[in-house]
Amino acid sequence: MKYIDRIAKSVACIRESPLRIAALIILAIIIFSVLVALLVILTPKGTFEVECIQCGGRDGNLFIASEANANFDVVVKVNDKDGNAVENATVKIYGGVEKAYAKTNADGIAVVNVTIAPDQIEQSAFLKVVVEKSGFKKYVRSDFVVVTRG
Repeated sequence: MKYIDRIAKSVACIRESPLRIAALIILAIIIFSVLVALLVILTPKGTFEVECIQCGGRDGNLFIASEANANFDVVVKVNDKDGNAVENATVKIYGGVEKAYAKTNADGIAVVNVTIAPDQIEQSAFLKVVVEKSGFKKYVRSDFVVVTRG
């Protein structure tokens, strides 16, 4: 009962003072505006176009693994939606022995060194790529590199 009485008193005070109501409305508008501004600022604006240029010295996204050939480079090209190279984007490739990553250069190229254990591959396997940079939406593709036994 105490709480209900306190709430009733508070409501009565607010009704008596229209300035309090106006101040609360203005405060609510300010808080809403700040939240909208943060949402606009923090929302990623760009998207990536990501291409696998080479795997193990061969054009394209296919790598043919053998017992002696379990370590290879993946050359990745990263552009923005307008086709401009994206510098300093982090390119990570998952699915090998450990996570491999590299940063793109001024031309949007990253060379990621990947190690595959020969026993990881039955017939074929896929390596996942994740590309990230501040101001861009994260790019994820689970079948970016195809690895097959030779």
